[in-house]
Amino acid sequence: MQKRYQYCMSGMFAATDQNYYEINIPSPHTYETEEEAMADGAFGYRFVLLPGGKGPQVVIFEGSGFRLVCDGKENYIKDWVEGDIVGIYDFDEFTKAGGYIRLLNPELGDDVCIIEDSDFLDTDKTFADIFPNMEYLKLYYIDNLAYSIDKITEGDIIYGKNRRNIDH
Repeated sequence: MQKRYQYCMSGMFAATDQNYYEINIPSPHTYETEEEAMADGAFGYRFVLLPGGKGPQVVIFEGSGFRLVCDGKENYIKDWVEGDIVGIYDFDEFTKAGGYIRLLNPELGDDVCIIEDSDFLDTDKTFADIFPNMEYLKLYYIDNLAYSIDKITEGDIIYGKNRRNIDH
């Protein structure tokens, strides 16, 4: 069986349920080499609720950027996404593609320094569960923190973090 490579972004986001989550989002593309898969590292990832859609979705854009803005009184970060949409996942598509989310343990409080993998809890919450009262067409930021390049054997079924036949 042929091996393929897929970029997987690991990040954090604040949800409208007042919790913080870790997310692992596989790229919608696979490649013949690790080097080709690395190009997907430029993608921008956001949550959005589209009118008439399937509920909250992860939208993957060709790129994103940010810059520090100093207006004389305050400093803030301006961020944006740009380019075409290269993929959209509703929750079911996201999990079938191998994506998963984990809840940052709420007992850790607000001033937490994440040190251990055990700081996260497995959750069965869907995007709709973690984004109640989400605003239509507002992009919700996902902080891109890390990545992996996964080696996939073509023809394997991949579900959540229980991926089979993948080397990291």
